[in-house]
Amino acid sequence: MDDCWSISTGDGVSLAPEGLTDLLAVHHHRLIDTWQGLGPAQWAHQSRNTQWSVHDTVRHVADVMERTVVVANGAQALNKTDFDPRSTPIAWLATSEGETPSVTIERFAKASASHRARISERFAQLDTARERTVYGTAHWTVNVVHVLWDSWLHERDVLIPLGLPADSSEEEERLVGLYGLLMALVPSMRMGQSVSATIQLNGFGIRTLKVTCDARSLCSAEVTAAERVISGAMPAVIDALAGRGVAVGDALPGAPEQLGYLAAFFNSSEGQTEHAQP
Repeated sequence: MDDCWSISTGDGVSLAPEGLTDLLAVHHHRLIDTWQGLGPAQWAHQSRNTQWSVHDTVRHVADVMERTVVVANGAQALNKTDFDPRSTPIAWLATSEGETPSVTIERFAKASASHRARISERFAQLDTARERTVYGTAHWTVNVVHVLWDSWLHERDVLIPLGLPADSSEEEERLVGLYGLLMALVPSMRMGQSVSATIQLNGFGIRTLKVTCDARSLCSAEVTAAERVISGAMPAVIDALAGRGVAVGDALPGAPEQLGYLAAFFNSSEGQTEHAQP
């Protein structure tokens, strides 16, 4: 097996700097290309977010990217602002109400380029800062992957209802798979539960991941194949863990009940509009 990737709240992402920024560039450019090809009826179509159209969803992705850049450039006040996943994204959308799709795309393109440039700068500075995340403080690269996970899910929220292929690169699948499992154990971490599970995700290749949680930290890492694992298709599993598609138990038969806690929130009447952000 090639080098194993990992993400932890303590040490961040194990990828080499250029590997992470190249992966993000592929993802960002694909989003822009896809959005530029949509017509008026497609922009107005309902997304998988029950209260949002395709354009609303894309505006949200642009909003998140702009705020990510602001925070990364030192606006620490944003890190201390309470974020409510049920209401804050809706409040953000009010600012761009009525803008055209071309303006939304332009906002995202500008912010995503700044985002990648800032990541490169921070790696070059050997930055090891810890920042506020949905799990407390963590290595700053964890927030970078959180934003990738969020936009990857929203890309599917747009494309699947439109009947369009939701493609991604092998590198994206690996990193989003690692993070999707990490994110799923946030409720257990907050409740002080210890959890450990070994999971096989089938996508471009077959990857075996071990995810662990205790009261202070989370870790998700690719490992060599184990004898006793639970398995499922990567896109379906990550969708299910984020409250999309089938139930977690159907996408990942035999999964520990703790892996379904976050999906239960996303599927609740309060959680259907949006999903957790840092």
